[in-house]
Amino acid sequence: MGIYAATDKLPARRAGGTPIKVGSAALDTSEISLVKVKKVIKQTLAQLPALTTVAVVEVATGNCLAHVSRLRGFDPATVAAHHAETVRQQQQALAALPGRAGRLDDILIPLRKQLHLIRVARNGRWFVYLAVQAQDTSLALAREVLKSIIV
Repeated sequence: MGIYAATDKLPARRAGGTPIKVGSAALDTSEISLVKVKKVIKQTLAQLPALTTVAVVEVATGNCLAHVSRLRGFDPATVAAHHAETVRQQQQALAALPGRAGRLDDILIPLRKQLHLIRVARNGRWFVYLAVQAQDTSLALAREVLKSIIV
């Protein structure tokens, strides 16, 4: 499986591998390392082979640090920026609650044929965005996989 800079031309998909598109400029200013980003993407792909899209996103900026999408014409970076805003808003809402409400773990966006799951890192600074076909992957499995990867 290859790692390619966002500006590189992606080669045709090879048997047994899916190219990971890395946002080079975003990683330069990010608090998460390229090694960690690659590990998260690779482990998610290995444990959920039927996934549609997976992306690692920085909460503060909405920058998509890396992504893999199996949908033609779909840009996970654009969706990631919108989801980053959702995460920021939810974090602010939790901070406004009296007492210690806890931290945001995940956000589920169920659609008729797809499940979209956002799993926030413990430090709250980045998250993994995952999209799967509802008939191919159970919600419980997707949540457990992301929970085990993001430690």
